[in-house]
Amino acid sequence: MPRQKTREWVKHVLWISRVKLLYTRITLTRYTTLYFFLALLACLILVILQSITFRTNTQGASELAAFLSQSNVSSATVGLSFLNNGDVVLCHNIPGQAGSNCTTLVHREHDHMHVRDIAVSLDNGATPDLQQCAISLLWLSDVLSDARREDLVVLAYQIWLFSLSVVTLLNESLPHLFAGLAARALSTGWAGFRVHGNINLYNAYTHVITTGNCDGIDPLGSWWDQSGPVEIAGVLLNALDLVLMSALSYKLFSVYASQTFSRVGASADINRIYKLVLLFSVVLQLAGFFTLVQTALWIGKISFGPIRQLAEHFPIYLAELVITAVLEIPWLVLGWTSVRRESKMLFLLFASISFILFGMATALFISPFYQFVFEEWSFYATISVAAYILLVATSFLAVICRLKFGKGLAHFLRVTHALDDGDFTPVYFTKARHRLFSASPTYISPPQHDNPSEEYDNKSVFEPELSALGYHYPDEKDPQRLEPVHARKVSAFSVMLSKKQSESSTIHLSSTPALFLGLNLKIPSPIVLRPVERSTSLTSFSSMNEPMRVVVQPVERSTSITSSTSARSKITHLDDITVGSASFKESGRHTKQPVEPPQAVIRSMSSRQATPPGLPRRPMDGGVLER
Repeated sequence: MPRQKTREWVKHVLWISRVKLLYTRITLTRYTTLYFFLALLACLILVILQSITFRTNTQGASELAAFLSQSNVSSATVGLSFLNNGDVVLCHNIPGQAGSNCTTLVHREHDHMHVRDIAVSLDNGATPDLQQCAISLLWLSDVLSDARREDLVVLAYQIWLFSLSVVTLLNESLPHLFAGLAARALSTGWAGFRVHGNINLYNAYTHVITTGNCDGIDPLGSWWDQSGPVEIAGVLLNALDLVLMSALSYKLFSVYASQTFSRVGASADINRIYKLVLLFSVVLQLAGFFTLVQTALWIGKISFGPIRQLAEHFPIYLAELVITAVLEIPWLVLGWTSVRRESKMLFLLFASISFILFGMATALFISPFYQFVFEEWSFYATISVAAYILLVATSFLAVICRLKFGKGLAHFLRVTHALDDGDFTPVYFTKARHRLFSASPTYISPPQHDNPSEEYDNKSVFEPELSALGYHYPDEKDPQRLEPVHARKVSAFSVMLSKKQSESSTIHLSSTPALFLGLNLKIPSPIVLRPVERSTSLTSFSSMNEPMRVVVQPVERSTSITSSTSARSKITHLDDITVGSASFKESGRHTKQPVEPPQAVIRSMSSRQATPPGLPRRPMDGGVLER
């Protein structure tokens, strides 16, 4: 019982940390916040419009089904009716197969109708003219049923698109950002294509009822007036959403460009592998969605559509689609986890399922039954081609990711996730020279040097190791406010992943406390050895005959050491220190003053003399040794 409570508490804590992480990523900048709320608003509005369209198509399909039922006409008694380049065609089998026996009922080019002489029962009181009109409109019932399936897919597509936007913010991923933008462009394009298709559908409908045996009978009435405005509004909103998201994506690109692909603490190889994994992840998600949609559309088509009576191997088709639907979720999970964990066993399972899915998708394209549906249903054809291309791309990227196993990506992701779960506040710093800021942002100017040779190297890379430990210079100037510039994300624990160190890293965490300063340890002030410049000379107070003594004197930065009077001096130059034969008045005290650690020690002049005997070992940081 206590263990169960502990597990529940751990799950609760992890859930809270994930919510905090999501909130942090959403409120990172004003552009990320706008991106999230615009995606949410667009999703809600487009889902509402698509729901209205679905209800309208359902109403039209119901009215037409009632008319066909009144006329005692159905696909089971008459055959399969469909549009072929504007012509209404009636077949008893798949066109091109044996026993198809197809007849053209209405020609597009001529105002002439050919009605096949079909014996149909008239027990319900339907007239022959009404029956022939119903036969000529039988194809429209299948079209409206397909339109309802399309509405459900587009509705789910909008919800999935919003989830893709959330994943973009969570992962700070450029591939997901580009995929979301491409998905919105696809949604806008399909909305426009559907409006164009509905116009052609309306023209075909009016052509049939005016030139056929309907004698002006309009089963749908004012239904066309209800569906048109909603679909046009959907196109306009999709276009507006695409334009606004394009502008925000451009802004987010500048925010994520150096964060997603330039994670501090990881090597260049890890960054390249992480790019590849992000690309694989987004293609995997796209492939999973389109494959599931294709499977759902195909099952609905052959199970509830009039084409089922023409499927000779219906159990085989159904079994194939059920296997695809069952394997789809494990395939997505295995693909996501195997690459990120670098698990060879999980990847082997993922590759096996990919091979099965690829084989079944290829087999479907060979089937004449599938080819007929592919040619007659443009929406399904678009989904099928996209799913097949994405499946091939996913398999190709998976093989490349498999070749990158064992290069440290799994360890890097584990550390990153551990920091995210631990609620560490992200820290940001700029690439500009000497300009560092945190999420506050607070700027701390580095120490200034009198000697230009002591300036920092322009090529030095700012690393956050010292800042992650809470280090700062004691002689810094007052903090100043700077506007954030082109920044990238660094982690407080990037020291765990990087071997480079630099003294010029001065980053103050905005909310995460320093790791070691909070321990209240009493750290002794260091004795700093001042590097001696080449032009420094020390003069003595007395002669050189006095015994040699070595004294280490703490010197402040930019302080010049000179002697008052001297007649003779002798200077012996070593590699990193300068030894002078000068007399020093003993004071018996050492003043310890915390000053900044020097970045480099100025090497002495090239001329070197023999080292006098009795000198101590030179300090590691250099210094002034006086006699």
